[in-house]
Amino acid sequence: MVKIVLDSTTDISPREARELGVYVAPLTVTIDGNEYRDGVDLTPAQFFEKLQTCKSIPTTSQVNSAGFMDLFKSLLSEPEDEILGIFISSRLSGTFQSASIARNTFPRHSIHLVDSGSGSFGTDLLVREALRLRDQGCRAEEIARELNRIKDRVRILATLDTLKFLLKGGRLSPTSAIVGTLLHVKPIMGVSGGKIEVVKKVRGTAAAHAWIASYLSQGKIDPRYTPRLGSAQCPELLRSFTRCLKEKGLSPESWGHTDIGVVIGTHTGPGCVGVAYIERP
Repeated sequence: MVKIVLDSTTDISPREARELGVYVAPLTVTIDGNEYRDGVDLTPAQFFEKLQTCKSIPTTSQVNSAGFMDLFKSLLSEPEDEILGIFISSRLSGTFQSASIARNTFPRHSIHLVDSGSGSFGTDLLVREALRLRDQGCRAEEIARELNRIKDRVRILATLDTLKFLLKGGRLSPTSAIVGTLLHVKPIMGVSGGKIEVVKKVRGTAAAHAWIASYLSQGKIDPRYTPRLGSAQCPELLRSFTRCLKEKGLSPESWGHTDIGVVIGTHTGPGCVGVAYIERP
């Protein structure tokens, strides 16, 4: 039996994890000296509430190798059991490395790990493909091979409602943040290959949403894979973004949705809206 292991940065809720039959290893977030297990002691809504009032930027800690060893051991109870692990980009966290260290204490043929090269709803996109293949009866090695084949084409495009969390996290210079705020500049952020970058700068949220919708409507999405929306506690912005996508002939109502959680949310803050998709080859 193939057992799929994720880390909590995939932002799949505990309830959905149970429904999907996947196992989630939580990272730890420290907020003003208090530690919380991501998704266990702290929901995304609770995290963003604390983020608005915390005295210093929260810090996150990867899952350690001992934690993965215990989890892997519990899941390999039968000779036919296999593990497929899908984790946040190794460029963004040491979690994949911890899982790799743990794997080396078990027979290698039974545990297959995938560095997603993404995070949050980008990683979630790969998880959905893994679930589809698992339910078709594919073995862990086959699924890992397919995910590694397509992961370099996973893209995230997202808009931010505020620049202050990028500033707090050291991802943006004070001058850029001030100028951006005064001119109502909305950076469109992109994530691919584990790298976070500014793809485009536009004036205003509506223009940012329109730019992404227009860009995606130019045949960028591989139709064999369903895109995934992501948002951080901002239903009105999500509705606005969805309208823009529909106006360009896209079908976001058939796409899934992920609530952005702790790790990416630390830098985006509330009000982030975006889409993850697999680009045409």
